[in-house]
Parts: sequence; C-alpha cells; structure tokens
Amino acid sequence: MPALFEQLLTLPANPNIAYLLFVLGLLGVVGELAAPGAILPGLTGAIALLLALVGFGRLPTDWVGAALIVLALGLYLGDLKLRGHGLSLAGVIVFALGSLLLFTPFWVTLPTTGAVRLNLWLVAWTTVGVAAFFLAGAAAAWRSRNAPLGVGRELIVGKIGTVRQALVPGGIVHVEGEEWSAVVRDGTRIPEGALVRVVGVEGLILSVEPLGADEAALIYQR
Repeated sequence: MPALFEQLLTLPANPNIAYLLFVLGLLGVVGELAAPGAILPGLTGAIALLLALVGFGRLPTDWVGAALIVLALGLYLGDLKLRGHGLSLAGVIVFALGSLLLFTPFWVTLPTTGAVRLNLWLVAWTTVGVAAFFLAGAAAAWRSRNAPLGVGRELIVGKIGTVRQALVPGGIVHVEGEEWSAVVRDGTRIPEGALVRVVGVEGLILSVEPLGADEAALIYQR
C-alpha cells in the first residue's frame, strides 16, 4: 500500500499529467467563480491545482508559461463579465502560448538531455477543448448581451407578489423568486405581507396595485 501511495505521488512529476492537472484545476476554479455555490467544481479544482503544483516543484517549470495560462482564464472570466467582447478568443491564443512555454519549448535545442517537453498532441487537443469551453461561454454571454431588453421584465406583468417592505407608495415586493423595487400605481399605502399584482415595469421598478379582498383570500387558501 505505501508503494502504491508513493507511485501516486510521483504521477504529477510527469509533465503531461502536471499540465492536465493544472488546466483542470483552473477550469474548476473558473466554474466555481462563474457559478458560486456549486462547491464541487471549486473543491475538485483546488485539489487538482495542489497536485499540479507538487509536480511543477519537481519539474523545470517556466512560470511565465503558467502565468499566461492563468491570464487566459482571466480573459475568459472578463468576457463573461462584459457579456461577450472577444476576450475569449484572445484567451485561447494566450492559453496555447502559455502551454508551449510551460516547460522546454519544442523549438528550443538544449546541449543537455534534460529537456522536459509536453506532448504536442496533448497541447493541441487540450487547447481545442479549452477553446470550445471558452467560446461556448462567450457565445452565451453574447446572446445575453444582445437579447432584447425588457423581454424578461414584460413577462412579469400580471404576476402576483408579496410586499416585503411596506409600499408608501414605494417599497420592496417579492415576485417570481426575486425582490424588486416597486411603487403603487394609485399612490395608496400597502402594508408588509399584502399581495399585489404587477401592472407595469419602468426600468427596474415595478408598478403594482393591491389585490381585492376576495382574490387575495382565494390565493391565501391555495
């Protein structure tokens, strides 16, 4: 058993495995940052990164290459934040360059036999996979940025919400799982806990009206 454990610890010393662990670890962290609370991607990514760093410590790692790979993922996150501005494409190029520089570049000839190089096919396929990951996320961000404004907001008109902060006439209402700023259309005061109907949307503020006593009673009975 100890021998098996020692063999497992030596795996990250293989440059190809260390590289894959590093990339998978960073993608896990990116997944956690993009969807906070998922836990599993972040935890798996952290473990993979630690193992990769163990391997890097035993290999002649060029930290400029590692920094470029991290920068590539930063560009991807920036593209998601900006909702599609082409940073992901730049990230793919930076990622490929960082991968090639991570250890001894294939175009460098050393007088010694101690060169450590990644398998070029591994770099190529990993770059393709990361590019697909980047571009899929960027495409979703682009669609979100170019979606007609107000489509989602218009769908909320007619929905029933609950007053979370008394409307006097402005306050907070809870509608469809989200809290919105709202004002009463006719200016009347509506107490906390009352039911209201959304009758309009102006920017990020809902226009609401109180429900009649009979309609509110029916909803409470449900």
